[in-house]
Amino acid sequence: MSDKVQKEGLDAEAIRKYETEYVLTPWTAQKGLNPFVAAKAKGCWVYNPEGKKYLDFTSQFVFTNLGHCDDRVNAAIAKQAALLPSVNSQWATEPKARLGKLLAEVTPGDLKKSFFSTGGTEANEGALKIARWATGKQKVLSRWRSYHGSTMGAMAVSADYRNWCAEPSVPNALHILPPYCYRCHFGATYPACDIQCAKHVEDVIRLEGGARRVAAVIGEPIFGAGGVIVPPDEYWPMVRAICDKYEVVLIADEVMTAFGRTGKWFGMDNWGVVPDIMTLAKGINSGSVPLGATVVRPWLAEKFETQPYLHGHTYSGHALAMAAAVAAIEAYQQDKLIEKAAKTGEYLMKKLHELQEKHPCVGEVRGKGLFCGVEIVKNRQTKEPIHEALMEPPRPATSKMKFLGKCMEEGVYIMAGGASVIMICPPLAITTEELDFGLDVIDRNLAICDADYQK
Repeated sequence: MSDKVQKEGLDAEAIRKYETEYVLTPWTAQKGLNPFVAAKAKGCWVYNPEGKKYLDFTSQFVFTNLGHCDDRVNAAIAKQAALLPSVNSQWATEPKARLGKLLAEVTPGDLKKSFFSTGGTEANEGALKIARWATGKQKVLSRWRSYHGSTMGAMAVSADYRNWCAEPSVPNALHILPPYCYRCHFGATYPACDIQCAKHVEDVIRLEGGARRVAAVIGEPIFGAGGVIVPPDEYWPMVRAICDKYEVVLIADEVMTAFGRTGKWFGMDNWGVVPDIMTLAKGINSGSVPLGATVVRPWLAEKFETQPYLHGHTYSGHALAMAAAVAAIEAYQQDKLIEKAAKTGEYLMKKLHELQEKHPCVGEVRGKGLFCGVEIVKNRQTKEPIHEALMEPPRPATSKMKFLGKCMEEGVYIMAGGASVIMICPPLAITTEELDFGLDVIDRNLAICDADYQK
């Protein structure tokens, strides 16, 4: 594509000027910003106003699972916009009814009723409220390195530098150690460790009052921004059993891991575990219209049969978002993208292991499906991270950040993430040729991180 994409309206420099002058950009210091200007996108590619294309190797913030501008989703949005874009959240609409039924069909076990919001953060806020209301208990356990959103409740159960600005936070949010085999907090090695990370969950529940006082455990099936950390296979089944033993609600934050991202419909499907509450967003409609969902099992939904469900948003069940999600889920099914992600993920993991053999800076490769991470270290023996996730910005650019900048210059966008990890999470429809292009750029530029390696 040689001609400019942007024919009318503001040029790229005007867009940058207006953005830096009138818009607060999230998660970064504002001084000196020079944001990338996106003009259009299709499939796995995003174009700037001059027509240069960039491979979207992290599905933006891990949400364009279908790829950009899917024709079926666009048509569903256009059709609904012409009929009824939005009504109040207590009225019923066809797309909301259809989406509720679809989610009950594709989510695991007996998860059935959904509350709709406008994103993953709100979905998690709703989950926390439901768990506390339904149990009459207040304490919620979450893992260090987790991220569940940027509002006060969701930030309280998150655990990286981003929630420091919100402290003191919502009370009774307690943190536990994560299942991080590469950096085991218990000084053990799998499988001889006897899954101490799961046993730790029971220890904390018991010490915090057990069934009398602990309402919920919330966790991402696989950590996202915290570093694509995959727990040992025994972890989630053990945590499920522990939650049952102490009458604790298990909340699965599937905002990143749902809708085929891990090669299964949902991340928890990798271990055959049914949570009591599942939170969804991002891939639910491939990011086309803001949408989140909090899906609950019948025993929780029944709590609100005779008492009001005192929670809501103006745009809950927004008709455009509902229609887009119905079209997206049907597209996943029609294109067999869940199965495709599993197969393509095997190819991706093989290629990432080849990079590990070639580059000393690659400490570990991990992931499932098209949800993969490459942990970059300064030394494989000490495992010293090349980029410390818990260091509060602003700070000088690390070699990881320089690496990501160079990849972008060469036409491959990779989300920075928060840890010493490169997240490789492309759209589920990506081809092996497109994967090879992105991996070749990564291969060349890992030399930047290799240069920072200390023998």
